[in-house]
Amino acid sequence: MYPHATLEWSATRLEARLAEHADDVGARLELARICLSRGLFHGQPEIQLPLALQNAKRVLVDEPGSVEPLVIAGAALVGMGRAEAGQRYLDDATRAQPERGDLHLALGAMYRAQGDRHLAVRHLETAVRLSPTSWEPHLLLGRALGEYARETAETRMIERSQFHLVQALRLQPPSDLLQPLMLDLGVTCLQTQRYAEAEKLFVRLKEHQKYAAIARKFLGQVAFALGKYKNAIQHYRSYCEQHGEEANVLAQMGLAFLHLRELPRAREHCNKALLLDPDHLGARHALACTLIEEGQVPEAMKVLRTTLADHPADAASYLELARLRRRLQDYPWLQRALQTEVEGFDRLPITGGDEAPRVITRKRIAILLEELRAVGPSSIPTVLGAIDTLEDEALRFFLWEEACALAGGSVADDVASRLREPGHSYSVQLARNALAAAAWLPEPALTAGLNVTLEDIQRQTVERRGNQQDIAAHRRAVDAEREVARAHQALLLLAIATRRSRSARQLLATWGKDADPDLQVAVLAAQVICGEPEAQRALLRRGQERAATPLVERLIAVVQPAGRLGGPQTVRGTGGEAGTVHCSSCGRTGAECTHLLSGTQSVLCDVCVQAIAADRRSRAAPDSAICQLCGRTQMETRGVYRITRVDVCADCMDTSLGVIEREEVEKFLREW
Repeated sequence: MYPHATLEWSATRLEARLAEHADDVGARLELARICLSRGLFHGQPEIQLPLALQNAKRVLVDEPGSVEPLVIAGAALVGMGRAEAGQRYLDDATRAQPERGDLHLALGAMYRAQGDRHLAVRHLETAVRLSPTSWEPHLLLGRALGEYARETAETRMIERSQFHLVQALRLQPPSDLLQPLMLDLGVTCLQTQRYAEAEKLFVRLKEHQKYAAIARKFLGQVAFALGKYKNAIQHYRSYCEQHGEEANVLAQMGLAFLHLRELPRAREHCNKALLLDPDHLGARHALACTLIEEGQVPEAMKVLRTTLADHPADAASYLELARLRRRLQDYPWLQRALQTEVEGFDRLPITGGDEAPRVITRKRIAILLEELRAVGPSSIPTVLGAIDTLEDEALRFFLWEEACALAGGSVADDVASRLREPGHSYSVQLARNALAAAAWLPEPALTAGLNVTLEDIQRQTVERRGNQQDIAAHRRAVDAEREVARAHQALLLLAIATRRSRSARQLLATWGKDADPDLQVAVLAAQVICGEPEAQRALLRRGQERAATPLVERLIAVVQPAGRLGGPQTVRGTGGEAGTVHCSSCGRTGAECTHLLSGTQSVLCDVCVQAIAADRRSRAAPDSAICQLCGRTQMETRGVYRITRVDVCADCMDTSLGVIEREEVEKFLREW
């Protein structure tokens, strides 16, 4: 997109040429491009960007309608921090020739400088589409997405940033840009928990004098994330020796010493951080935690209360304060705090932003409810009482759900203890309670409750029904007790199915092989809950055999809503399922693409997904369209798109694109 090789030599040659022929428009335009490249990408903005602007303006005097000097002038002004002045040139260029990669690159840089992340990303994506083999738009898009991700904390945004940074590296940028690109990529690896790759990148950066200090800082973060606190401290010390002390680094060292239980040194580093920045939230929080561990509870509370007075939106300090109150068994404080926060909610103004009063209060209420959940069912009256003081329906529903969760958790505790000995405690009522509380029971507790043997049934027949003198009566009693055990197991299988986990599906498949006919029906019903179409068909056949089809259909409709079987499944490879499944849009099989997404009504290949992503605007589906992979409507997603009779939503597209991008990143990091 821009020249990057032998820039100084080329500039000298063009300047000499212009000294002889000042009216050479072609040479002046080329010099403007070289100056812009040197100013934007090669560390000489103060000198080169004004020269780029000056030469572009001279070209515009001779050729007023020329688009390229308009773009160069606009980009130079944006780089000089004069975005508004630059926008006038870029607007003129947009009216004349809107489909230019360098134009959208400049517009993306302009909106990024103005803090409009959404428009910056949008224009940089267009620049990538128009100039796919240029590394410059990939680099700027990767950085813009990284900044956007830090604001939104979206994992998908970080993954996209990482992908475009990798693409920029693949397109072989100049050697003087490799180190800053490695730094950007290392940070995204740290954010996506690719710690081994992040460590390798930062170790390589450490070899370059300009980046040695910052590499040490990030190596400290990698070591801290891996729990290697001594290594983290060593890296942070090296960074401070080379770069000077920073509040962030000192606070992190304080936390590392706290994890190592070296409390005096933890307190020392937190206080050092606060001397540099008295308002540093991380240092205040680490100091409070250290004081708690030292047993200086009043001092810790003082630090937390002071922090919250200065920063009401600091959720970490409020969480630590509420947690400390629970540890001290000061349950009345938690209950009063919940009542106070709830009572004042309706009077708070409705405004936007992360620090809006209602947002802060909702976070505090969630923290208090989490601590009250640990207290147990005795908190239910407090939560129910808080509902009566509210008018906000969303918060009322949230509190009602929490009260139900507290009640469910109480039932779950009792059920879990009884399921540990299923041979003694099995019963229809116990299994019903397990089904009702399945959301709060760990899956191992549910599976343990299935272990009822024939010996257990025979023993319980005697204990529950007494000794039968008549052999026939004893057999009838055993059969009746066996029915109870089967009903217990059937209900537990349904409870396990509500988890919809892979282990639940595997367990049901195993039970389905050996179950007797009656229990087989329960297995099929459980598999229907897990969203398995073959089980649904088998259950309908059973219903037809017993003239109970309407009943079975009603039950299926309850446990598995039509059109929403969960997210689309990825189909890969050339054999097996991938060899028979084909894309509903273009007909490709798994052998002809990277992967297929199999959904509720259609299958879509990654080639078609990328075709939509390249031009979403022209492929927008009608307002009534429903995603044929997951069932989402236009109201439930960011958009629905159509390609050859197949409608797919933005969320399913993200799933497919994410698979491709993650594989590209993994392959690059493995080979590079």
